[in-house]
Amino acid sequence: MSFVSSYAPVFTSLADQVRLHAVYRSGDTALIEGGRSVDWASYSSTGNRIAHSLQTAGIRKGDRVAMLVANGIWSHEVLLGIWRAGAVAVPLSTMLTADAVGTMLEDCEARLLLASTGYADLARAAVAGSDLPLLVQGDAFDQLVAGSPDTDPGMALGADDEAVIIYSSGTTGKPKGIVHNHESRFSFGAVLGGEMRMHCESVALSSIPMHSNGAWLSWCPAKWCGATTVILPQFSPEAFIEVIQRHRPTHGFVVPAMCGALLDHPDIEQAGLECFECALTAGSPMPAAMKQAMRRLTGDGLWELWGLTEGVITMINPSQLAERPDSVGRPVHGCEIRLIDDEDNDVTFSGTGEIVGYSGGLMSGYWNRPDANAEILWRGETGRTFIRTGDIGEFDSEGFLTLRGRAKDMIISGGVNVYPVDIESVLLTHDAVVDAAVIGVEHEKWGETPVGFVRTDGAVVAEDLKQWANDKLAKHQRLRDLVIYPGDFPRNTLGKVLKNELRDAYLE
Repeated sequence: MSFVSSYAPVFTSLADQVRLHAVYRSGDTALIEGGRSVDWASYSSTGNRIAHSLQTAGIRKGDRVAMLVANGIWSHEVLLGIWRAGAVAVPLSTMLTADAVGTMLEDCEARLLLASTGYADLARAAVAGSDLPLLVQGDAFDQLVAGSPDTDPGMALGADDEAVIIYSSGTTGKPKGIVHNHESRFSFGAVLGGEMRMHCESVALSSIPMHSNGAWLSWCPAKWCGATTVILPQFSPEAFIEVIQRHRPTHGFVVPAMCGALLDHPDIEQAGLECFECALTAGSPMPAAMKQAMRRLTGDGLWELWGLTEGVITMINPSQLAERPDSVGRPVHGCEIRLIDDEDNDVTFSGTGEIVGYSGGLMSGYWNRPDANAEILWRGETGRTFIRTGDIGEFDSEGFLTLRGRAKDMIISGGVNVYPVDIESVLLTHDAVVDAAVIGVEHEKWGETPVGFVRTDGAVVAEDLKQWANDKLAKHQRLRDLVIYPGDFPRNTLGKVLKNELRDAYLE
């Protein structure tokens, strides 16, 4: 006999979990933005109204609804409404050109585009010449929603139903649509919430727009456990510090570029960052000096995450970070990681290799990219399917992972593998170097040789710095050239350096 055989659905999605919070903690605060706060009951009922509005507009289960939205309460309400309607959310970067947005709208076969007021012009330009409907935040949309019922639209969500398509950053080529189903997103929230020790009385700070999977690292677990999400619409050091002092968040996601701006602020010592039980950083490597400063300011509340939007994740907590500052930690619960060599042999605890992984939060695949889906797979000896990450790593005997760079970044010089991260680490030990990036360029004799780029905060001559570094590097690692870069490196939303742009600029 089965206790669930006559009951459907048996799966709980994040959209269902919001409904449960609305029942059992209806008056607790779900979302805060500026002076406005929304409790779980209001959040859930607005999601229902939006869902009915979308259904009235012709949206059916499985349809893709694209979003060009600011980081705010409205975007969270819209996301919930899309899910409650049974549709698939496609949050797109507002940093893109109209042509790039249009390309992604066509790629995901969107049935509707929703846009925040501030991105109305970009949205209109993106749909110009097409018949794709556009709804913009404001009077017409608000009237449509206000006239809709707040009853549950009755759309059951299955574990395998598609929930979201997040487009990759495009740091290594054409962006791909990464598809996650509802089971994957629920697992993502539950696992990270558990790892970060988040609970219903926690306060999560959201300061990244939801087109980036990094944004989901804070508010997705909050939706899972019923914590409050405080939203910072646009990052600035002043705005960040004001939110810290006003709301005292316990959890938050900060990329290294944000940390650098905060550390430069004259009031950072009195900002009160010690409120963080978990200030989680990810997206790009954090320089050692910055990491040390953030650990001190947060009262040893700095955590680090390495992972892919595709769903492979490791985390390291503060006590582990103190002992292993170069590690990115161990795989999170439910995640298995192996290392493979160039012949696809498993070398997990016996050498350096490409990281392949599996987890309950793994993506369903790339949208309409069967070629890319086939290329990314690796099967273990038990038949389990892992995905290739493109990153190179090495485990120690206790299961802690250290990154050695990306496979595509790896430089083969004279037949010897050269990992840019090793050279970057040496450059970052120089007192005048703030940040460093290393690429490989073609060489007639050696095949490839390393070229370094640095950002400095002091007077230093490029040739002298190159010689200083080469004296500390192995022969096959030595820099062919070193460039003192004016301003910040080109980066994606999460602060990851776009090395392809550095390479293109250098070769020009």
